[in-house]
Amino acid sequence: MVAPLNIGTVSVMPGEMKRGGIPIGGDMYARQREVPIIVYRGVEDGPILWLNGATHGDEPEGPFSIYKALAQIDPKKLRGTVVAVPVMNVQAFTAGLRGDPLDTFSHDMNRIYPGKADGYPTDRVAWAHWQAMKDNCDLQIAIHSGGEHSYLAHMIFASDNPVSLELAAAMGPNWSLVFRSGTGGGNPSSQMGALGKGGITVELGGNCRTLTNDFHVIADDLAEGYLNVMRHYGMIDGAASYAPAWRMGFQIALLAPATGMFVGAADLPFETTLPAGTLIGQVYDLYGDVIGEVRAPREGVIFGLRSRPSVLEGQWCCFFGVIEQTVDNLIPK
Repeated sequence: MVAPLNIGTVSVMPGEMKRGGIPIGGDMYARQREVPIIVYRGVEDGPILWLNGATHGDEPEGPFSIYKALAQIDPKKLRGTVVAVPVMNVQAFTAGLRGDPLDTFSHDMNRIYPGKADGYPTDRVAWAHWQAMKDNCDLQIAIHSGGEHSYLAHMIFASDNPVSLELAAAMGPNWSLVFRSGTGGGNPSSQMGALGKGGITVELGGNCRTLTNDFHVIADDLAEGYLNVMRHYGMIDGAASYAPAWRMGFQIALLAPATGMFVGAADLPFETTLPAGTLIGQVYDLYGDVIGEVRAPREGVIFGLRSRPSVLEGQWCCFFGVIEQTVDNLIPK
């Protein structure tokens, strides 16, 4: 007799898709609030893969790409289980902001995760999500972007264990930038890594690319990565594809040298090796004079760039990646 899989309010049998939620407490009308979840349980055993979107409320690429990926999955042909959380931080997503505007103490869910049961409002939501996920998950993909202020190109931050690095490599040929991150930190991927499981954070998009065709291109790119992961682990039929090698290293945040209007250099390539000293952008004052420049501090790649022109001295302008090594061994032989 096969037992149902119970996650939050969802109880699902093999070959079924069910929708429900993770309860997170009541609202002003005494109605139960929930984090929405969609569970596809396959007819055969396999990994349990969680797709977590919109930890930050100004990053809609997660939900849209999840919807596109799920439209291509049939639970009757699936091996294992996919648990989709299109929007982890519903209050923030409703407001279109990075965090819940009513919670200034634990505003950024991706810094305080897994929260705590008796903490501030965002702490409690994170804790409820963690309790639902931690014992019912083998592989976890947290989906992020540049949000309201920037654009981020293909980048993966993988918890520093072999399972997570393999999961990163399984995202497919577009994802050759894979940087190690710690385990046990304040985000879902790091927490999964601390359990010895697979946890990665993928970055792609930003609100500057959410109009018409651009939004579809970004979401399709992400969705294909999740489907490639499922092919790699035998969850769905088809051959997975991979990058020929993976570039690994560390990031440097490049900050504005002055207050004014930041303008990125024309035709600046992302994910492409640039020499030290390459002009990344300039800061203009209100009279049109260039009062500061942002340049590559050393040879490396740009994977994130500010898309909001107004900038204060010391604010973020660019995520710059320094490549320390290129490897071809993240997929076990």
